[in-house]
Amino acid sequence: MKNEKEKDSIDRVIKKMCTEAGVKEEELRSGGKRRGVTKVRGEVAFYLSKEMGLSMAEIARNLGVGTSAIGMAIGRMKDEEKK
Repeated sequence: MKNEKEKDSIDRVIKKMCTEAGVKEEELRSGGKRRGVTKVRGEVAFYLSKEMGLSMAEIARNLGVGTSAIGMAIGRMKDEEKK
């Protein structure tokens, strides 16, 4: 983690996207696998990667899943973006 300001930014993004989607932040961060949760997790991961330039490992630590799950989620979002 680079600094406390970046951590606050990450937390705000997660909170905002969870609220907009009607997903509990705790469920997202605890690795929940419900379809709505995984969709939001993918959107958050994609945003954090693309807009904030975070590594998959950093994103994984903040979202409560493994790096490979983040890689797959970002890949799915890139595929959807192409459609």
